[in-house]
Amino acid sequence: MADAQDAAAQIAALEAENARLRDESALAAELRLRLAEAAAAGLLSVPTEHKALLDQIVQAAMHVLRARAGSLYLIDDEAGALVWEVALGERAAALIGQRIPLGQGVAGWVAATGQAIAVADVQQDPRWAQDVARAVGYAPKTMLAMPLLLGDRVIGVLQLLDKDGGRPFDAGDMATLGLFANQAAVAIDQSRVMRSLSRLVRMSLAGAGDDLAARTAALAATTEDSPEFRATARLATLFGEISRGGDAAGTLALDIAEALARYVRVQRRY
Repeated sequence: MADAQDAAAQIAALEAENARLRDESALAAELRLRLAEAAAAGLLSVPTEHKALLDQIVQAAMHVLRARAGSLYLIDDEAGALVWEVALGERAAALIGQRIPLGQGVAGWVAATGQAIAVADVQQDPRWAQDVARAVGYAPKTMLAMPLLLGDRVIGVLQLLDKDGGRPFDAGDMATLGLFANQAAVAIDQSRVMRSLSRLVRMSLAGAGDDLAARTAALAATTEDSPEFRATARLATLFGEISRGGDAAGTLALDIAEALARYVRVQRRY
């Protein structure tokens, strides 16, 4: 009788363990699906691609507006400072990661006010951060600075220095730089969404037990680094580029994607 009871207890324990493993497997599959769906919605981009994209935006702005140097700053709200994210041009690399208090320098003024500005004689402008110029050994003559806006919130500053020929930047240059600033702001926002995924998962599972929350957060991080997730994010980026090509391009892309999806569904049946 005792042996039968022990066997029944062991069977019950095994069944409970199997049920737990099935639940965790289902949770893992659901999490991977949700992360992939978020990527496919165009909300995410790969962090390394994000940094390269910001570099390309600044480089393109410098090329189009014929500027000798360019920078992109992001606002650190907690520190109340601007942080150099991109610095291109003569002796600029040493500036990456350095900070400027909000309101200090021309870029700090743009960040604090949300207003774009073109300065024809930088060294005569009282807002110019002379200490930065001395530190890198480069004193600009002309400057154009544009806030990076998400809605009505300033998240950073895009800045160009020294237009070819010594000419000041004009209103047309300001409008053109505004297009690059909009692109940069979107890229930054997408990257922040991606970096927040693991944190959001941990928050959503805060009541599920520390062990489960930790394992799930680890799974989220692994998923974000997986080839499958990166491929999904890449597909989302490509479809985003196609959709911006106009209605005809977007419709064609959707028709092709739906045809491929139907093919995959048919193959799965066999």
